[in-house]
Amino acid sequence: MINTKIPIYLASKSPRRRKLLKQLGINFKVFSVNTPEDFLDGEHPVECVKRIALEKMELAKLKVKGSIIITADTIVVLHHKVIGKPVSKSDAIKILSVLSGKVHTVYTGFCVLNQKNDTMILDYEKTDVEFRKLLKDEITDYVDG
Repeated sequence: MINTKIPIYLASKSPRRRKLLKQLGINFKVFSVNTPEDFLDGEHPVECVKRIALEKMELAKLKVKGSIIITADTIVVLHHKVIGKPVSKSDAIKILSVLSGKVHTVYTGFCVLNQKNDTMILDYEKTDVEFRKLLKDEITDYVDG
């Protein structure tokens, strides 16, 4: 377990982000902030995820002091169109069915703030992901799992 003298907070509802930090052996606490995650007309995906990660940080830093805070936002783009976050299991199945057998791009913007020295990193990662053709049962099992 990685321990620091500075408390680390993940301001996220994402179970995958929690899992990632746990896998890294980082000792952290979790809370969430409610920020609109709207994609603005004409906005490039990179600018969108960075903007939302920063907006989340602006709210998160009001909740804790003297800490390291991590925020992030992710969007999926297929054929130059943003695929929204699923709102239900059936929506998740529909989205994964659309992505099945195709290459899509995942953009993740992240913001890390060290409140002790007022240092902030705002950046992003872009990943092209190719799904093999998925069977309906595989998609359902994944969504249920």
